[in-house]
Formats: sequence, C-alpha cells, structure tokens
Amino acid sequence: MPEIIGPLVEFSLGLISSAGYPGIAAVMALENIFPPIPSEAVMPFAGFLVAQGQFSLLPTIGAGVLGTVLGAVALYAIGAVLSGDRFRQLIGRYGKYILVSEKDLARAEEFFARRGEWAVLIARVIPIIRSIISVPAGFVKMGMGKFLVLTTLGTAAWTTLLTYAGIVLGDNWAQVEPAIKQYEHLVLGALLILGVLYLYHKLRPRPLE
Repeated sequence: MPEIIGPLVEFSLGLISSAGYPGIAAVMALENIFPPIPSEAVMPFAGFLVAQGQFSLLPTIGAGVLGTVLGAVALYAIGAVLSGDRFRQLIGRYGKYILVSEKDLARAEEFFARRGEWAVLIARVIPIIRSIISVPAGFVKMGMGKFLVLTTLGTAAWTTLLTYAGIVLGDNWAQVEPAIKQYEHLVLGALLILGVLYLYHKLRPRPLE
C-alpha cells in the first residue's frame, strides 16, 4: 500500500495546479478521509504557488481550512451514525486500504478520552490522529458548534504553518514533509512520556495516613 502514496501526492498536486483553490479544498477534504494523502506535502506546495504569484495567501489558507473542516465533519457524521463497535469492525476489515488500523482508532479514542473535547483542537498536529479524531467526537455526539470552532482553530493554525513553510522554502517546498515527520515523531514521543508519567502518578502507591 505505501507504494500508492507517491502517485496520490502527484495526483493531488496536479489537481491543485489545474483546479486552483477548489482543488486545494478537495484535496484537503480527501486528506481527512483518506490519510495517505499528506497535508504536509499539499499545503507547502500551495504555499510555493503563492510565492510564485499563482495563488493569493488568504484564499489559499481559506481553501485548505474549508476542505479540512468539511472532511472532519464527514468523519464526525460517520462516528455519530455508527456505533464504536461497528466502526471498529469496518476499520478491521477495510482500514488497510486507507492505511488506518484499529490501533490508530484506539489511539484517537484514548486521546479524546484523556483530553476531552479539546482533543479536537490539539490533535490537528498529530499524525493519523488528526484525521480520525473526528470519529470519537461523533461517537459521543460532541456539540457541533464547539466541534466546528475547535476544528477550525486547530486546522487554521496547521494550514497556515504549512503554507508559510512553502512560501519561505520556495523551490525547496518538498523539504517540509520530512522535516514535519521528524517533528511529529517528537510530538508522539513527548505524548508517550506524558502518558507514562500520568500512569505513574495514578498508579503509584499512596503513603498511608
């Protein structure tokens, strides 16, 4: 399955080049539903086109945010309609086709359970989880207003960062994705350490009073 990621990225960049802002929105919506399409490649390329004068900055960021929010709402709706068990069964059967596993879903559910509704905001910078965090929000029927606000804020920050990275790097915009991957690993490592410390705090023996 990983061998399809390269062609997917090429297709996505071609769509952006040919369709403009609607192409950005469409690709970013698909990136939420189909995680193998990486936003780390899409938005820096769009930023490069901004630097080239082909796109304008605010419409580019706006299109990226709009597409991501639409994709997130679609996943929220799926989570709200399906039970957790039913969704896990579907991921177990078909998740390999979109490179999402039951373990990924479990991580998203655990993250949501720990962070509450704010997880929808925080998770937008965490790989894989940023796409499927909308599903557990749908499971618990999180208020749509708050879901949209937190999703939009987190998405706007992430999209703006990636777009500016593409503008700054120019012809070297493709370097953003590997750099972000390194950053994401640091984020995951930090979260793992925090999780261990949290468990230690909760499970350590308490002194007798």
